[in-house]
Amino acid sequence: MQENIMEFQRDLRIRTILEAIPDDLMLVDAAGNIREYKAGRSASHLPMDRFLGTTLGELFSQAVTSQLQSAIRAGLNSELAGVIELSLEGRDFEARIVPMERDMTLILFRDVTVEREAERLKSEFIAAVSHELKTPLASILGFSELLLDDRHGFAELKEFLENIQHSSLRLKDMVNNLLDTSRLEAGRFAIGRQPVDLQFTLAQTARSFAGVARLSQTHFIWEFDPLPMIEADPERIGQVVGNLLSNAFKFCPREGTIWLRAKSHGGVLLEVEDTGPGIPLEEQGQLFNRYSRTQSAISRGIVGTGLGLYISRAIVEAHQGRIWVESQEGQGARFSVWLPL
Repeated sequence: MQENIMEFQRDLRIRTILEAIPDDLMLVDAAGNIREYKAGRSASHLPMDRFLGTTLGELFSQAVTSQLQSAIRAGLNSELAGVIELSLEGRDFEARIVPMERDMTLILFRDVTVEREAERLKSEFIAAVSHELKTPLASILGFSELLLDDRHGFAELKEFLENIQHSSLRLKDMVNNLLDTSRLEAGRFAIGRQPVDLQFTLAQTARSFAGVARLSQTHFIWEFDPLPMIEADPERIGQVVGNLLSNAFKFCPREGTIWLRAKSHGGVLLEVEDTGPGIPLEEQGQLFNRYSRTQSAISRGIVGTGLGLYISRAIVEAHQGRIWVESQEGQGARFSVWLPL
């Protein structure tokens, strides 16, 4: 009687432990028959209504069945848990094979689709950042070497310095965006407001892109109406405008035109417009997400980290403002920022 009570309590403890495990659980015998199945707490668990009373071969494809059966045989022989990766129902799963008593095997299925996607995005992001950093660094080093050569005239030296300045600004923007992304994730992102007339900040930012316009053979026009005083962080607003202009110059073709406008509109309305390829409507909703890059940018080989617009939105929203895009494919794009008084 005492032994039965102890066995019942042991089974109850085991079942309680299994119920607490968030993964999908499957108990399989040596012949591949599915004896028990428990769905995990994840919304993307496997379809349990198809499991009980079937075999692995009936349920999964031949390739997946072979993987599982090989892992089960290896586990039963060594009595050690093994882990394999599977693709099921269009999602990525990690299967942990745990040998049990009486030739039974416990298989724990964990949906790792989100983790794999995060790893892919991280790898792409690191590759993009590495490429973005190498390009301006190579430019700075190359033109610095040319400056040390005494054979060049004043006009050439000025062009070299413009290239160095442009590359240095690109590096500064990238570092700022990386630091701001880290601050946003840590909840430490802040702005310093003060009464400001943005005319000086906007003119300073525009002048920093004058050399870029000459080098890229792009028409760059800036038009500033008289602006009201607003409470804002001028350096942060300059960062937003710099990000928008940087994107515009990346996409605008030679002999194209880029406009930077500022006007009073119940606050301050800033616009950056270009005559580039435009943005497909279906891609516009993801533009301001972290690490997001459009398919047109990827297909055209235009590098980027996918952080500029993400940071810009955070800065604008910290000012209680709005940022949005208007574009039609093949007809350019206009990014607008509205800041309240």
